[in-house]
Amino acid sequence: MQRLAARQRRVLGDRAPWHTGDIAWGLWQHAGREHEWEIRTWGEDAWSWLRLDSGLLDYDVAEERLELLDEVLAEPRARKACAFEDDGERLAALARHGFTQPMESTLSFNVLELTEEPQPPALPDGFSYRTVGEDDVAERVAVHRDVWAPSRVSEESFADVQRAWPYRASLDCVVVAPDGRFAAYAHLWPEDETGVGELEPVGVREEFRRRGLGQAACTFAMRRWWDEGGRRVVVYNETEIAGALYRSLGFRRHGVLREYAR
Repeated sequence: MQRLAARQRRVLGDRAPWHTGDIAWGLWQHAGREHEWEIRTWGEDAWSWLRLDSGLLDYDVAEERLELLDEVLAEPRARKACAFEDDGERLAALARHGFTQPMESTLSFNVLELTEEPQPPALPDGFSYRTVGEDDVAERVAVHRDVWAPSRVSEESFADVQRAWPYRASLDCVVVAPDGRFAAYAHLWPEDETGVGELEPVGVREEFRRRGLGQAACTFAMRRWWDEGGRRVVVYNETEIAGALYRSLGFRRHGVLREYAR
């Protein structure tokens, strides 16, 4: 699945639907709950990932093997599937299988080319930047659970994420509050072969919001990625608040992914 994600990026560039980090994060944060989904593969040319509770069918099909779309979308238990709003070929395939009702939820795809070294801003007094260390799992999970409540991420599942490729602790970045808690974080998944990093996830604890800490954490993560040779970053957003944050960092939206139901 990850090899196909990187292969698609080499062919489609920013229009690649998946990043290798998406797949690692999606799988390993839910480790131990494999009974909740079903994954199928078609060699290295396609895969589908069915969430059994919601009926959401995620998928990827190599650009040169689009004839597999109909086989992938023929899954009778699927109730929802996604495509870019302007992707005529995939939209037509969805329609052939009854996925014709557009849902309100959308995911904006954003990209930033790093043409110069990112400069993390000065932080408020008492706050500091650093990356996650071996003894930080409990606090790293705590800030994630606070931001994304209700969240099922646990210390055990996050330890699985840390062991998964391509997780890299040097790109798991946090802003530390004066009391030692993590006020904000931005994790960047590296994709060395394409030079494209992905910010996922990003969050700021509610009590620390409106201080520029989300922007600071993202900039720090991108600076770390620059230092490791990365020159391009992608990020997704569902809400306008998050979209405004990423635009303030220089990201531009290049596509909108929408769910379609049947």
